[in-house]
Amino acid sequence: MEKNEEMEELKQKAIVCVIVFLFVIIIGLLFIFNRFGSDVDAVSEALRDKEDFIVFFRSNDDSCSECSMVEDRLNAHGISYYNFDVRVSSFTSVLERLKIDYEVLPPAIYVIQDGEVLYNITDINDQELVDSFIEENKLEEFSN
Repeated sequence: MEKNEEMEELKQKAIVCVIVFLFVIIIGLLFIFNRFGSDVDAVSEALRDKEDFIVFFRSNDDSCSECSMVEDRLNAHGISYYNFDVRVSSFTSVLERLKIDYEVLPPAIYVIQDGEVLYNITDINDQELVDSFIEENKLEEFSN
């Protein structure tokens, strides 16, 4: 009788381990999709549909100290934009679709009209520069 009880206990532990493992995998996949997938896929779809939109190219590592300042300025003006991390694998394909054949240094703001680059500014390092770019190009039209 003791061996059956031990086997049942081992089966229950194995089932719990499998459930926890699946839970961790699912949460991990959701995190990865939300972190890198949603805006990346949305940019590709907007390009395919030849929409008008703004894309903010950023780098989430320490090399982009000004990225949060640019994001804060875009948010302060109420501008809708896609947040695109330059470290994702589809970055080069998006650049190809936009016909950008030069290096994009984050932080960078690109205004896309009918699927083509209309205005852009790269390697931003000054808050006043961001504000003047927004005002001169009337980016408030892309507000939330």
